[in-house]
Amino acid sequence: MNAPSLERTSAAKAGWLIIVLTVGWMAFVLWPGSPEAPAAKSASIPVPSSSLTRAGLRDYTDWEGLPEIFAVWADKAEWKAGRTRFAYWHPVMKTYSYFFEAVRTAKGYRFREIAEPHDPDYIWDESLGDECPIRFFLPVPKAKAAVSTPSSAAQAMEGMKPKADAPSLMIPIQPASKP
Repeated sequence: MNAPSLERTSAAKAGWLIIVLTVGWMAFVLWPGSPEAPAAKSASIPVPSSSLTRAGLRDYTDWEGLPEIFAVWADKAEWKAGRTRFAYWHPVMKTYSYFFEAVRTAKGYRFREIAEPHDPDYIWDESLGDECPIRFFLPVPKAKAAVSTPSSAAQAMEGMKPKADAPSLMIPIQPASKP
């Protein structure tokens, strides 16, 4: 019995049925629903800032403890205008490959990551030993020039004067007579 009823349905009726179902589905999807009460906000606990972010650095696990370690060794640094540069140990590469500039502030030290400094007037301080994770960038000690000053040269010459009783090798030169 169903077969004759399907034969009587026209293509136009089937098309209208598909359009109505499509429009109904779109209305259902796009129609704003009833406003729901906002979900209760979960009590979020603010995460305290780390010592790295308080010191001006990004929170990076290799630098954990850097502000505290620097504070221990800061008195060995060469400070110029309240700033110093240093290298920090990289635990994976086993080299001093992190470079920073430290600035003294009223609350302690602030750090800034920098590129490796290449200044011919400075050297890396190796005197702190292998157990220290920091290497400071220190000025090259100026070698004292062994240049004699005129006063020291005159003093040296005075010490070389012959004594009165010493024989002299100097022969007086007499002008030649005219022919």
